[in-house]
Amino acid sequence: MSLIAASPEPVFFLVDLALYPRAHQQMFEVEDTPTYQLLYLQTPYRQHAQQGPLLTQPSTPRAQATAAQWVEQGVAIAIHADRPFTLLVDHLRSLTRIRRQKGPPALFRYADPRLYAGLESALSRDDITRLMGPARQMYGVAGGNAWSLESPSGQPYAPPGDDFMLTVAHEQAMQTWREGVFLQQLASEYALPVSCTATWLLQMKELALETEYARWEGCRILADSGHQSPLSPQQMDRLQDHAGPWQHMLSCLHELVTASPSVDKEMS
Repeated sequence: MSLIAASPEPVFFLVDLALYPRAHQQMFEVEDTPTYQLLYLQTPYRQHAQQGPLLTQPSTPRAQATAAQWVEQGVAIAIHADRPFTLLVDHLRSLTRIRRQKGPPALFRYADPRLYAGLESALSRDDITRLMGPARQMYGVAGGNAWSLESPSGQPYAPPGDDFMLTVAHEQAMQTWREGVFLQQLASEYALPVSCTATWLLQMKELALETEYARWEGCRILADSGHQSPLSPQQMDRLQDHAGPWQHMLSCLHELVTASPSVDKEMS
């Protein structure tokens, strides 16, 4: 069933070409003269326009059906807005760079559906107003689940003043969401309970693996080895005594869980 509900107002589609490079070509395959804009043009990132955000407003049933499929595949965002195309372009370009509560300003991948799935739980009313701009509703799919944002009612659109502020709470919410998706996918792939993969991730954090990538690789090593239980206190002690870069620690973990396999009890 399509996520795109019938609406009297225009429906636009926002695609991150770094996430789905074929969208630009497909847009021309289904519509001779599409209405679209490469949003990094007229910004300091114009040299990356072909790998950046693209906004399109399909005008034929075939083009609309194709764009709706992008949303369902998790590679595009549907935006309902009873406003001119150019106004939405200007608003989205205002999100290109953001301020951060902790850290320097950063490029904001506002066309990636996964971003909003992670942010959704931590957004205030003012945050939503700033992100939505002239749009009434935007929605997409990420991690196999649909998400949706609606503009707070009764607030007329005003051109943005300040850049969007990404707070510590926003970043924590995005990390929690990414971890949840990873743990669920790993558990499904190896027929494990999520409680098992979640415990592994906590143990990887205890080992002071500083990057998300390193912690996830540690969990995958355990899954690949056929492990079905947490690392024992003795195994954790041995790994915590390890000195060296994270790559060496993961090599040690691999040797530890494959060289002398023990009988693991499944986590209930």
